[in-house]
Amino acid sequence: MAEFWSIIDQARQPGGPTTPSASPEALKKVLADLPSEQIQEFMREFWRKLIELNKWDLWGAGYVISGGMGDDSFHYFRSWIIGKGRDCFEVALKDPSGLIPFLDTVEVDNELLEYVGLEVLEGRGITDDPGEGKVGNPDDEPSGEPFDEDEVDDQYPKLASFSAKFHVDPNPAEPPPSFGFFQSLLNRLRSPKR
Repeated sequence: MAEFWSIIDQARQPGGPTTPSASPEALKKVLADLPSEQIQEFMREFWRKLIELNKWDLWGAGYVISGGMGDDSFHYFRSWIIGKGRDCFEVALKDPSGLIPFLDTVEVDNELLEYVGLEVLEGRGITDDPGEGKVGNPDDEPSGEPFDEDEVDDQYPKLASFSAKFHVDPNPAEPPPSFGFFQSLLNRLRSPKR
C-alpha cells in the first residue's frame, strides 16, 4: 500500500528523524477524511508492519533503549517505530542498533496509534477489526534467536551507552544532564562542518 507511509507522515510533525512518532490525534484527523475501505486497508497494513517488526533482535534493542521491555511494551515499541515513518521502520528491520538517530525519547511507546483506525471505523458503525485473523498475529513468537537479558547490552553497546544517559541512578552524585542538551549535541554532530 503505497499511501500507508504517506498517511503516517501526515500524522507527524515536519522535521528530521528525531521528530516524535505520529500523533494518534493527528492520525485520527487524517483517517477521518478517508473512505472506510481505505482505512481498513491502512489497518491491515499496520498489522503487517507490526508482524514484520516482530523479531527478537529488535526486542533486544528495545529492551536496551528502555532499560527493560515486556511483551506488551515490545508491541507498543513496534507501533512507535511505525509512527516514526518509513526510514525508521527500514532501519529497525535491517539493523536495530542504528535506531539512535531516531530516538527523541527512551520512552519508545505509541500504544494508541494502532487503535485510531478502529476508533474511526467504529464511529461509522463498522465494528470488525480489519486486521484480526486476516493478516496474522503480531504477537506470535518473534522470529530469530531470543536475547539474554544479562548480555543484551553487550549486543547493542551504542544503544546501551545512549540510553544509560537517561536511566540515571536514583541518587546521583550530580544532577543528570537534560535531554535537550543531548539533543542539541546530536544535532551539532549531524550538521555539516563550517
